Amino acid sequence: MVSRATAQLGGLRDITEKHRRLAEITEMIHTASLMHDDVVDESPVRRGKMTVNSRFGTKVAVLAGDFLFAQSSWFLANLDNLEVIKLISQVIADFASGEISQQEYQFDTELTLQQYLDKSFYKTATLIAASCKSAAVFSNVTIEVKNAMFEYGRHLGLAFQVVDDILDFTTHADLLGKPQGQDLASGNLTAPAVYALAHPTHGPELEALVQREFDGGASLPRALELVHLGGGIQAARRLARQEADLALESLQCLPPSPAKTSLEKMVDYVLDRLY
Repeated sequence: MVSRATAQLGGLRDITEKHRRLAEITEMIHTASLMHDDVVDESPVRRGKMTVNSRFGTKVAVLAGDFLFAQSSWFLANLDNLEVIKLISQVIADFASGEISQQEYQFDTELTLQQYLDKSFYKTATLIAASCKSAAVFSNVTIEVKNAMFEYGRHLGLAFQVVDDILDFTTHADLLGKPQGQDLASGNLTAPAVYALAHPTHGPELEALVQREFDGGASLPRALELVHLGGGIQAARRLARQEADLALESLQCLPPSPAKTSLEKMVDYVLDRLY
């Protein structure tokens, strides 16, 4: 959609083969990252289905992810565009940084909102941002438009991640495709928990449960309840809306088109999705 939305500005009649190949590469990198995420998190289920590691074992999942990363790197090099190669290569490095940060901050009740947003960028938004900008690169648009597309992808990705983290507290496991509260149980503190920890009444009790790593049978359900009572869900929803509005602002440089309309609707979809 970014390719089509920017092609007109670059004087193109249609998107190019490089635009299409970029979309394929992006999807391959995304799939590879999910395989590795499930290994690191020891996740048995994704989107309601068995993960690669739970069905075929950790070795196969790691190797399959490595294979997709390697293939995508080969296809990326064949695009023969140094700016795009740098953008997408940085994504793979960012993925590793995001995973390291997540492990570093496990059960860390002093995690700040900015640290959470940085981690979310590395784990989720970096691929969307870089691929959006890369699509604009192949449309031969100005640096201002390319940077605007990066910002669209960055803020869309952050909005998506914040909503995803909200759903971990609000959506039934049958819809979510994974157990409710799984992130919190594993020590991955997300926006709702970060906000709830700052609540003067409910924050201290939540902090104590997190620091004990939910050692009691009823401790995790109580922690989930405290996140709700502490206003974490409402505050996180406001944060998602802020990121969504910034994404929409980044589209103002584009001329009217069906593709631009779709990009705007994508923002609404991210905010309204139920799972």
